[in-house]
Amino acid sequence: MSTNGKGRDGEDQKGSSFADLVTDDTRPIDRGPEKIRATTPGKTTKPRAAAGSKAAAFRWPDPSNRLRAAAAGVSDTQLLALGRGDPEPEERIDLHGTRRDQAERLLAKRIESARAQGKRSLVVIHGRGQNSADGEAILRDALPDWLARGAVSKSVLAFAPAPDRLGGRGATMVLLRRAR
Repeated sequence: MSTNGKGRDGEDQKGSSFADLVTDDTRPIDRGPEKIRATTPGKTTKPRAAAGSKAAAFRWPDPSNRLRAAAAGVSDTQLLALGRGDPEPEERIDLHGTRRDQAERLLAKRIESARAQGKRSLVVIHGRGQNSADGEAILRDALPDWLARGAVSKSVLAFAPAPDRLGGRGATMVLLRRAR
């Protein structure tokens, strides 16, 4: 269609533009009442931080694998190296034989102690759940939440399943932040 409203052969093209095609019985969509936020005059509001927001935000490169995650600043290469046992763990935390609530407290205490001593890498032995009543790896399944969202999350940079030589599926490698 040309700019003068005539086609190539000179025929009138009226009714072929979008505006001409829309019928007269159309009406705007009702979006409902306008949302009004209550604010104090002269005061700006900031979004509230979520509970526990002082903890680092973790990313899971493979969302189907909750046992491998890293905080901002840790590359996928570093995360894969951690899963190979690099850096070599400087401390071992064995949670075998502890109940879930005891294990979380013990883990928090031992991680803070290791970090205060300047240690950067450790291996957490949690088992594979072979001796639990249901055969489920209760501690292994709870560990990602403890490390990424729990009391120690501000101390943790990354975690990944341990290599076979350090415990395999029954252990997790943890990389700690530097102590301040």
